[in-house]
This record gives sequence, structure tokens and C-alpha cells, in this order.
Amino acid sequence: MKSKRTGKSFNYTPADCPKHVMLTLGFTEEQTTRMTKVRRILPFVESRTAPCIDARKLWENIGKPEGKFANWVTRGASAIFHRFGKNGEVLEHQTPTGKRPRTDYTLSRDCAAHLAMTANTNEGFFVRDYFLDMEELGNKLLRYTPIRGSMITTIDNQVAHQAFVVAGNKAKAGELPKSLVKQEAFNTQKTLMSLVCRVMTGLSAGEWRAKVGKGIRDVLCPEDLNQYARAYDSALTMLAGGLTLSQIEAVLNLPYGNSVDPSDYIKTPAEVA
Repeated sequence: MKSKRTGKSFNYTPADCPKHVMLTLGFTEEQTTRMTKVRRILPFVESRTAPCIDARKLWENIGKPEGKFANWVTRGASAIFHRFGKNGEVLEHQTPTGKRPRTDYTLSRDCAAHLAMTANTNEGFFVRDYFLDMEELGNKLLRYTPIRGSMITTIDNQVAHQAFVVAGNKAKAGELPKSLVKQEAFNTQKTLMSLVCRVMTGLSAGEWRAKVGKGIRDVLCPEDLNQYARAYDSALTMLAGGLTLSQIEAVLNLPYGNSVDPSDYIKTPAEVA
């Protein structure tokens, strides 16, 4: 049975986006480290106004302004708590402790970002930058995910189908044993994907992975990934039109030949460390 790709693994959100994708999208090592570190403590959800962030954890991570949490709530943060509380973005609740219940708060993302910006501490600036980076990550993922999760996945499935058609026709013509149709189709699909990589970069898919450390789709920036998708779609069209792999490669070389420089994606030892 053919395994159909769904693109599910490509549907990242700011909450679960892996570091290598962040780097692919153009974020610096400093930014990616900050995002992956802080989001474990201060979760980033899609809604800007839904209470989801523990105020006490926020206070601890912006340098503990006012020295005590209760003092911060009633002094430094009181105006912001009041402003956002009117909109339901600050929830007060009691946390059981060994003695008497402790008053805690859950804040919206917008409220937490404002509090971080007004803390005037290095930690506060760090958290503020985290929120700004995560906002930018969300916007970039809106462009990146459809290319990987929908466009390329659709082409993958169409290529798999067409490869079976080609192999099946060979079997009908007596050019291929029926028992080898599945393997022939798989090899055609794999070869076509490697062919597109070689045309665009000068390296086969295996050579690219050996040099860069990841598959080409995992590291291309959105612009290059979009170019890859167009080249891959063109290759599919030619495969369906009956062209051989060598003919497809010759035609693709005209618009897409060496359009991606592998050196742009090869990390130095210092960058890897």
C-alpha cells in the first residue's frame, strides 16, 4: 500500500516550532535560544488576550521588581493589572499553601508583554524581546508552513501517484516484472527529488545532506523553498508528460540551474557549537 504524505509534521506553531526551523526562517542563534528557553516558562498561545501566563513566573523572570511579588502587584504593576483586568485579561485565583491560600494571577500575553517592557531590568528586556521574537515567528510561519505543509506535500503525493503510473505502464508493456512495480515507483520518486536538488544546488540530495547536515527542505529559507516547490512542480508536470529523468533535468537546468548556493546553508564549526 502506498504511504500518503499528509504534511502534518510541517504544521509548526510558535509553541512547538523547532530551533532548526527558526534558524531557517532567519532568526539568529541568540533569538532562537531565547525563544526555546523562555517559552518553556512563559507559554506563547495564539490569542493575545486569553489569560495563560503565570504572573508569579513572569515576575521571577523579569528580575523580581519591587523585591516582593505582593509589592510588585500593588505598586509597580498595579496600573497595568487594572487596565488589562477590566478586559478580563487578568484572572485572580487562590493557590493552596501550607499555611493560608496565596493570591496568584494569570495574565494575557499582551498584559505580560507590557509588564516586561515596564520592568526596566535586563531580565525584563530579555522577556520583552522574547515576546517580540515570538510574534515575528508566528508571522513568518504563516508564510513558511503552507509551502512545506501543503504545496510540497501535494506535489509529493502527485509524484508518488505518477511514478506508479509510469511503472505500471512499463509492466503492462513487458518492460518490468509486476513484482517490481512498487520498488520502481519508489526509486523514480526518490530520483526525481534528488534530481531537483542537484539542478538547484549542484549536489544530489544525499550529497546535500552530507554537507549541510539536514535535508534540503529542512533548511531552505522561505524564498528558496518556494523556488524549490516551483521546480519540483515543473518536474512533476514533465514526468506526467512522458519525459525521461534525463530530459527533465535538462529542461529544469534552464530556469533553475544552480539557483541555490549550498555555502549559504553550511554552518561553520563555531555556528554549530
